[in-house]
Amino acid sequence: MSIVSPVITLEIDHDLRLEPLGPAHAEEIFPLMDRDRTRLGARLPWVPLTRTVTDTLGFIEGSIQRRDVASGGDGSGDWAIADISGGSRRIVGVIGLHGTNLPHRRTAIGYWVAGEFEGRGFVTRAVEAVTAHCFATGLHRVEVHAASDNHRSRAIPERLGFRMEGELRAVEWIHDRPVDHAIYARLATD
Repeated sequence: MSIVSPVITLEIDHDLRLEPLGPAHAEEIFPLMDRDRTRLGARLPWVPLTRTVTDTLGFIEGSIQRRDVASGGDGSGDWAIADISGGSRRIVGVIGLHGTNLPHRRTAIGYWVAGEFEGRGFVTRAVEAVTAHCFATGLHRVEVHAASDNHRSRAIPERLGFRMEGELRAVEWIHDRPVDHAIYARLATD
């Protein structure tokens, strides 16, 4: 397996594209997140720390560094989920690879979508496409970690044939309370 990041532009269908995050995305992603701060902040620990477009730009710069394997990145990184239906383009959320270990051919997918776009299948289709793309590029194991009590998030890997492998207790702290994660995985051989 060649050691390169799988984070490239992915044309999912006529109405959905995944765009590797770049600096230009900051001006779109920050207000999307900021308008949905209360809902997203209940689940994502980085939301309270993201107060300006500059904070979002810092996240994006880190994403670019992570995918640059030649400079020591692990090959992970993030995409903007772009709805390109009806002749227009708008960002609806973000999906990314985390904890990627290219030599051991594994990664984990994380995602969020703004509440106004929830329930339209954007994330399910993005997770399905990223998983298939990861397998096509030589990765063997793809995981999804979801808060055990986040049934909407857990429904995505369940719908896509991921196996629930167990639960990590108190693996994350959000709002001064421990959060358990359900761990789902799919193998290229599944």
